[in-house]
Amino acid sequence: MASKINDSTRPLTSLSRLSSQDARAPEAKTRNRPLAFKDGFESSSTRPAPGQLPQLPAPPPVLSLPAPSTPTPAPTTPVPPETPTEPPVSADADPMTHIEYLSSDAMQGRDSPSAGLDAASAYVQAHVEKYGLVGPNSTNPENPFQQKFKVYSWLGAEKAGEAAGAAHGHAGHKQFGHKTFQEGFYLDEKMPKDTLKLLNQQYEQTMKAAGQSAAPARAGKQRSVEELKQVATATGQAVNTMALLPGTGPHKDEVIVVMAHLDHVGVDRKGNAYNGADDNASGSAVLMAAVPELAEAAKNGKLDRSVLFLWTGAEEKGLVGSQYFVDHPIPGLELKNIAGVINTDMVGRWDDQRLSVVDTNTKGQPNYFRDVVDQANQQLADPFDRINRDINVYRDRQDGASFGRKGEDVLFLFEGLSNPEGGGDLIPEYHRQDDDIEKIIEDNGGNKPRRVKDLLVNVIGIAANRTAETQTR
Repeated sequence: MASKINDSTRPLTSLSRLSSQDARAPEAKTRNRPLAFKDGFESSSTRPAPGQLPQLPAPPPVLSLPAPSTPTPAPTTPVPPETPTEPPVSADADPMTHIEYLSSDAMQGRDSPSAGLDAASAYVQAHVEKYGLVGPNSTNPENPFQQKFKVYSWLGAEKAGEAAGAAHGHAGHKQFGHKTFQEGFYLDEKMPKDTLKLLNQQYEQTMKAAGQSAAPARAGKQRSVEELKQVATATGQAVNTMALLPGTGPHKDEVIVVMAHLDHVGVDRKGNAYNGADDNASGSAVLMAAVPELAEAAKNGKLDRSVLFLWTGAEEKGLVGSQYFVDHPIPGLELKNIAGVINTDMVGRWDDQRLSVVDTNTKGQPNYFRDVVDQANQQLADPFDRINRDINVYRDRQDGASFGRKGEDVLFLFEGLSNPEGGGDLIPEYHRQDDDIEKIIEDNGGNKPRRVKDLLVNVIGIAANRTAETQTR
C-alpha cells in the first residue's frame, strides 16, 4: 500500500478555480450551445491511429440546459459593476454537458458490453487527452487509456434472472448497487485465489436461485478457472477507461484513484434505451468536469500526489470492472501506490443542499476521508447544508468495495435518499427508463452535479496534498 495518511492536514494550496457560487454566474449561459466533437473534444495531443477509437455518436438534441444561477437580491443603492476576476464556466467543466451526451439515446444505455459503452469510452478519452492526461495502461500499448476484459454469465443464468424478476437482462431489484459478480463476471488464469473463491460461491448461489444443480468440482472443494469456463458463456468485451494526471510533488508516485462507473443496463427486449442519466452518467460526468480544473492545478505545481481517473465498465453486472482493475494491476498503479479511493455514483438528484457519503472501512470505523470531506465542504462558497452518513448499508454494493476489501481507504459520494435529513428510499426512477436528464433538471436545475464537482475537486486537492506517515499494515 502507499504510505497512509495521518489525521493532521496541510491546508490545500489555493487552486485557481471557480467556486460553486462563481459557477452560477449568468455568463455561464454560453455553455448552452449544441454539443459537437469539434467544440470540446478534439485532442490537443497526438490522436490514436484511425480506427482505434469507435465513431462517436451524433450529439444529442440540445435541451437548452439551464445555466447555473442563484437569486440575487436587488441592491438598495446603485453600485458600480464589479470587474469579473474569473472567466465563465466552460462547457467542459460543466457536468451537465457530459450528462446530456452520455445519457442520450445514441448511447443505447451503455451496457457491458455494447457499442454504446465503447462510444462513451471514446468520448471520455478524447476529453481527457485534450487536457493533457496520459493513458497509464502500458499492458495495452494499442490504447493505454483502456483496459479490456471479457464479460461472462452462467449457463442458465437467464432462468436465475427470471426468478429474480429480470426485466431486460438484468435482475430486477430496487436495492442500490450490486454484490461482486452478482449478474456477471470475468474469467482468466491470472485471477487471484480470493477472487476465484468468491466466484465459486457466486456460481453456487446463482444456480440455486435458478433451481439448478451446480457442477461439482473435479478435485477439492473449488472449481478451477477452466472448469468454470465450461459452465459459463462469454457475452462480449467490456472496457475500463482510465487517465493519469501526474503529480509534481515528493509523493507523485502515490495516486488518488477517482472513479465512477460508465456503464448502465442497456436496452429492453423492444430496443428501448435505459439512459441512466443519474445512474451513472452523473458520476461519470462529474469526473470529466473536474479534469480541466485539476489539470490546471497540476500544471501550476499544486498537486503533490498523482490522480488516476477511472471510469469502470460492467459495474451493473456486479462490480466486474473495478474487481478486474484491482486483480490486474497497472504497472506503477499497484495497490501499494494507492493513497485513497473516491467513488462517485448517482450524484444528480434531489435538492442541491444535501449529499450522502460512506467514509468508513469494512469494520465500520471512519477513515481519513471523514475529516477531508468536512474540510472540503467548508471550502465551498456555499457549503452543503447536510452531509448525511446514512448509507453504510451500500458500502459493499459499489465499486469502491473492490478496493476496500484490499484495505484501501474509500470515500463513496452519493446523492442521498428521499429524507433530506437522512434515510428513506432511492429515487423512484432507479433502473427505469425514465432516469433521464430532465429529472435532474426538474430536481435542481443541474446545480446538484455542479456542486458535487466543486466538492470533489476540493476533496481531491486535500487528499493529494496531505502530509503522510508510513504505516505498516
